[in-house]
Amino acid sequence: MKRFALLLLLLAVPCSLAARDYSFSMNITVSPDGSAHVTEKTVFFLENQFEHQSFEYYLSQGKTVLTDWQAFSKNIKYHLSGSVTNLRITATREYSIGFDAAAVVLEYDAAQLVKSERVGSRITRFALDSSFIALSGGKGELTLGNNMNLEVKLPRDAYAVKLAPAPSSSQANEFVWTGPISGKWELSYEREKALSDEVNEFFLRTYRDVQSSYVWFFLLLLLGAVAFKLVQSHEK
Repeated sequence: MKRFALLLLLLAVPCSLAARDYSFSMNITVSPDGSAHVTEKTVFFLENQFEHQSFEYYLSQGKTVLTDWQAFSKNIKYHLSGSVTNLRITATREYSIGFDAAAVVLEYDAAQLVKSERVGSRITRFALDSSFIALSGGKGELTLGNNMNLEVKLPRDAYAVKLAPAPSSSQANEFVWTGPISGKWELSYEREKALSDEVNEFFLRTYRDVQSSYVWFFLLLLLGAVAFKLVQSHEK
């Protein structure tokens, strides 16, 4: 009965939830093909009994939609636009931060995040499309507020990496920006296809071409045989 009454209250006053934001972090793992796996974590404080009860109610439902959680924080949304798939939402309490702390994690896949351009026989240049990132002040800028983190992991074989603004820390091909920070956004890198992969692709392509040629050869042979039979039948 209490859950039913709470549900009616949530439907009646959906705008009454306004938890206080604590932190936001975003992790982008870029795949070799330019797509990405993204994890966004928003931590906030539940400031009254109604917010506590609302969070616990949604938590108990198990299967909830994104709009249910967005009432708690403006940061709970897709910060990457474009083609987004395989969304997974995880909500939890963050008692290590404080009794009133809670978190919502969005995990999803994003396509076409990085544009590619062939610049050599085996070299491809990749550049992040900043228009897909909603962490900016506009005009291709990256803006992070207090207690906001952005981490980008590039493929292991990425080289000639260009970054702006400069990351707060980095290790190998993992880069972290910690707010407050603001600046013109740029991220590009290159990848070189291994010679063995190129050789394998060449032989595979040659095999397919030959196989395709054989198919056409047999089709022409079959058509010739049918035409020959028709001619023979006509002469008789």
